Amino acid sequence: MRPRASALTSLCRWASLPDLYSHYGSRGIVVSTFLQSWSQGVDVWGESGMRKLFSTANVVTYGGNVKEEGYLKMLVDLIGKYTYTSVSSSRQMDSGSTSRQDATDDIMSVADLSALPKGRAVMFGSGARAVLLRTIPIDHRPYAGASRASEEAHNRPTVDTVDHEPSAPAAEPVVPEPAGNRWAALVKE
Repeated sequence: MRPRASALTSLCRWASLPDLYSHYGSRGIVVSTFLQSWSQGVDVWGESGMRKLFSTANVVTYGGNVKEEGYLKMLVDLIGKYTYTSVSSSRQMDSGSTSRQDATDDIMSVADLSALPKGRAVMFGSGARAVLLRTIPIDHRPYAGASRASEEAHNRPTVDTVDHEPSAPAAEPVVPEPAGNRWAALVKE
């Protein structure tokens, strides 16, 4: 196996990409950009260019392992909040009272996103709410053998894998229950 290229040598520095993202999208041309962090994009396109790229992308997927608080806070805000009802009751001698109060809380916190475990991702799609995904490594997919054989035939290194259960189901959104914040529990499943 050959060593992985550093982040700087594997980066295509296409200066006008932020201006072209929307243009290519309107023509039905799919352009994919893979970054290890928000800062990596800022180094290439500047803060303004990175914001433009982010806001014009039709799909943004966050797979964890980022420690940039500003970026993670932006994702927390985009994921949104959930509303719940807090009920409290009190009892005194022969009488009692119950009060209900609506409250809101973030669905996920900066700490939740920062510690997102392998096998999980959050996807933001145009016109849709954020969804929590369970990812599947290529070696657990039906075409894994064919992919591996193709790589071996071309003398390329095999695909790096991560430890996952071999019976992992296909990637699909995990929908939180409306009554309470189930995302935090689902992240750890």
